[in-house]
Amino acid sequence: MVESGIPKYLVIMNVKKTFLLVEDEALIREGLKSLLQTESFVKQILEASGKKEFEIQIQHPVDIVLMDFRLGDANGLDLLPLIKKKDDGIKVIVVTGLEGAELILNLLRAGVHGIVYKLDGYKEIRNAVVNVMEGGTYFPDAILKIIQANAHRWDQMPTVRLTFGERELLKSIATGLTTKEIAVQLKMSEATTETYRLRLLKKLNVPNTAALIAFAYRNGIL
Repeated sequence: MVESGIPKYLVIMNVKKTFLLVEDEALIREGLKSLLQTESFVKQILEASGKKEFEIQIQHPVDIVLMDFRLGDANGLDLLPLIKKKDDGIKVIVVTGLEGAELILNLLRAGVHGIVYKLDGYKEIRNAVVNVMEGGTYFPDAILKIIQANAHRWDQMPTVRLTFGERELLKSIATGLTTKEIAVQLKMSEATTETYRLRLLKKLNVPNTAALIAFAYRNGIL
């Protein structure tokens, strides 16, 4: 497809965009920024290492958000509503090291435009950026396989978003504390602690505590 005799790809490459990098690991963030700065389609690069910085930076005009899912004080699903609230046509590409099917489908349901794995390197991230800039989406083969394998349970897919209290309970469980010890730590009765644990199992659709912890690590909750 051409526009005024110029291939669309070249037109896209010459349209400069403002990027917001959301990554709590400074080395990764700085490396990605350094690579992006060499691209002709980059106008400006803003940075955020966590939710507080993100809330400040997202107030600026931003075209594309490149976002890690797991941050020190939040996760990608916590931040996506703040992007949607702006309603500025911002595109979101999640760059993650997590492979949980529940995470992938929850991100799709939240409306992200692309998902790529960190280990696939900058070339794959760049492919995602270019495709999204062209007005589309980008999901590599590994992501597409997860989507296709789990499409039948789209509506039954458990959430990977937890309340603050649920996260604190999960952290305590993951450390190997007994119900009695967790109850003391969280300042509640043993009966209430056990009730909340069972509710968490049901919410995440897992059969036992071991599966709960595995689910949490696979999907970036812990």
